[in-house]
Amino acid sequence: MRRRILRTLVTLCAASGLLALPAGLAPTAHAATSSDVVRNEDGQFLAKAEFNSGLHYYHHNGKPGPGVNSFQVLDRCGDGLIPRVTWTEDTRTRIATLTDECLLPGFPYRTHTVKTGYAPEIMEETTWYVSLVDANGELQYTGDAYLDDWMGSYSHDTGSEFFVHSSVYRDEFGTTGQDTVIASIVPTTDAYGRVGSVNEVWDELLERTPLPPGITADQNESMLKQLACHLLYAIPGQTGGPTWDLEAEHPNIPWEEVLDPSKVLDHECNWGFDGDRLPTIPPVNGDPDDASPMVHAGPDTTGDEGSQVRLDGAASDDGGRPETEWSYTAGEDVDAGTTCTFTDKSSVDTGFTCTDDGTFTVTLTADDGVNRPVSDSARVTVNNVAPAISVTGPEDWSVHRVRSELSVRATFTDPGSNDTHTCEVTWDDGQVSTFDATDGTCDAGHRFDRAGMNTIKVEAADDDGGSDNGQTMAVVYDPRAGLLTGLGTVDGSAFTVAGKYPSAGSTVPAGAVVLSVPTEDGRLKVVSTKLEWLVITPDGKAAVKGESAHHGFLGYAEAGRFRGVVWPLSAGDVPPEQPLYDTSPGAGWDIDQAEPKRVTAGAMIIDSGWIPGLPGLPQLRGTEGLDDTLRGIGLDLGR
Repeated sequence: MRRRILRTLVTLCAASGLLALPAGLAPTAHAATSSDVVRNEDGQFLAKAEFNSGLHYYHHNGKPGPGVNSFQVLDRCGDGLIPRVTWTEDTRTRIATLTDECLLPGFPYRTHTVKTGYAPEIMEETTWYVSLVDANGELQYTGDAYLDDWMGSYSHDTGSEFFVHSSVYRDEFGTTGQDTVIASIVPTTDAYGRVGSVNEVWDELLERTPLPPGITADQNESMLKQLACHLLYAIPGQTGGPTWDLEAEHPNIPWEEVLDPSKVLDHECNWGFDGDRLPTIPPVNGDPDDASPMVHAGPDTTGDEGSQVRLDGAASDDGGRPETEWSYTAGEDVDAGTTCTFTDKSSVDTGFTCTDDGTFTVTLTADDGVNRPVSDSARVTVNNVAPAISVTGPEDWSVHRVRSELSVRATFTDPGSNDTHTCEVTWDDGQVSTFDATDGTCDAGHRFDRAGMNTIKVEAADDDGGSDNGQTMAVVYDPRAGLLTGLGTVDGSAFTVAGKYPSAGSTVPAGAVVLSVPTEDGRLKVVSTKLEWLVITPDGKAAVKGESAHHGFLGYAEAGRFRGVVWPLSAGDVPPEQPLYDTSPGAGWDIDQAEPKRVTAGAMIIDSGWIPGLPGLPQLRGTEGLDDTLRGIGLDLGR
C-alpha cells in the first residue's frame, strides 16, 4: 500500500512540476549537505544520497569535490533495484535515474555522482529525495522524508584579478550540529598578500554571489575579517587549501586578534571554536537596520623618509562600501616643518610619504552617510635616510702647485627634504673646515703650504645623525724642494731614480727613472720618457710619477725603502686597482700610506733640506748639478 501511494504521488509531482509530501511522512530539517538513507522492511541498507550545495575541495589533496549542487549516491548494486534522485529546480522537478551495475567484481556497492548543472547567482530553495525503482521503473523504496535544502550560488570568471570561482551556500558549521552560511572562493595567485584589497575582493564577491537575506551586521563583519586574514596570511600551496571559506557563524572578534601574527598561529583564520560551544560577540547596538561602518587602519608599519610607505586599511558597511578618508598627526619626535602626503587619501589602501623621519599616527575614517563616522588608527615609524654624497672636485690625482688655491666641490642628495645639513672637509694637512651646506653642495677652498699627496675627505651630515662621505686625492708639489736620487733592488725588482725641479718656477721635474720588474711574461724594463711630477715632503718622503713608451709608473721612496708600481698606459694614466706590478700590493696610493719596502742592496738620497720662501739650493742651480748626479749613477738626460 505504501509503495502504491508513493508511486502515485511521484507521478502527480512529475505531471504538475511540483513535489508534494507523501501521506504519513513529516518534513525533516537538515544541514545544507543533507543526506537520506533507504532501507528495506528488514532494515537492510539499500542506498544513501548526500546533497552538496556549494563549492567544495578536498583540502588534504587539493582536488575538487563533486561540484556545486550535486548529489553523491551510494547504492547496493546488483540487487535489481535502480537508484533515482528527484529534486526541484526553480519551478521544475528533475529526476536522475542511475544504474544498478557493479563496477568491481565481488564488491556490492557503487558510488554515483549526479551533477545538476544548476548554478544560480543567488541561492534557491530546493526539495529532494532518493528512491529505488525496479527494471520496469516501478517505485519500490524511498527514503524517510523529503529534504528541504538550498541550491548554492556559483560564479566563474577566469579574468578576475582575485578569484576564479565563488559560491555561497548553507552547510553544517564544524561539528556543532547547526548550519551556517558559507562564502567560498578559489583565489588567484595574485590575491595572496593583498590585504589592502580586502574591500575590492569583498565587493566583487557580493556582486557575483550575494549573501542571502538575514545575515547580521556581526556576521557580515566577521566574514570580511576572515577574508582579510586569508588575504594577508594564506600561503599558496602551504597553508589551507584551494578555497578560502568564510563562515557566518564565526564570532566577530576584534581586528587586533584577526591580524596579530601570534593570534593567527592559533586561529588560522578560523576562530571561535571551543569544543561544540560557539562564543559570540553581539553587536554594540543589537542588530540595527543600518549598522555603523567598520574600519581598520591596518597594522603598524615602518618605512623611510622620502619613500612611500604602504598603508593597507579596510572598511565595510552593510549598505555597501562607505566613504573613507585618511589623515595623520605627527609625533613629538618629528621636526618642525615636516609634511606628509597620501597617494590617494580616499582609498583604503594607499601610500604615505613624509619629508622627515619620526613617528606618525595615520587615521582611516569611514562614513556611511547615516551613522556617525567611525575611525581607526595605526602607527607609522619613518626612518631617517643618510645623505648620499659625490665628490666632484678636485679631480682624483690632479696636480697642484704648493700655495695655489685648490677648490673642493661635493654634491649630495637626501630624500628627507626637511633635513638640514652640515659639511666637514678634512684636508689631510691637519686642517678641518666645518660649515653649513648650501643647496645640496659642500664647496670649500684651501691652500697647501707643503708638498704631499693629500687625501681630502668630504662629509655631509643631516640633523638626524645620518652622514655620508667621499674623498679625492690632490697631488701638491713644491718646485723648491730638493733632490731624489737612488738605485737598488727590492723583492726581485731593480730601480734607478733621479729627479729634481730645475728651478723655483718649474712645473715639471727633470730626471729619469728606470725600473726592471718581474711579470708573468718575463722581466720588463721600463725606461722613462717623461716625468710628470715629483713630490718631496718635509719629513723625507718622496714620490715620482711618469711614463715610458708603453707604461706608466710610480716610485715611492723613503730612507732605505722603495716601492715601484708599473701598469700599461692602455689601462689609463693613473694606476688601476690591480697594476701589472706593485712592490707593495694593496697599499694605498697616498704617500703616507704607500708602505715602501726595504731596499736589499743600493742607496737612497732624499734631499728635503730647503727653507720655505728661499730659492732653490745653490749647489744644484739649474740642471747642472742634476746632470752630474745622474751621470754618477749611470744615467744621462741626453740633451
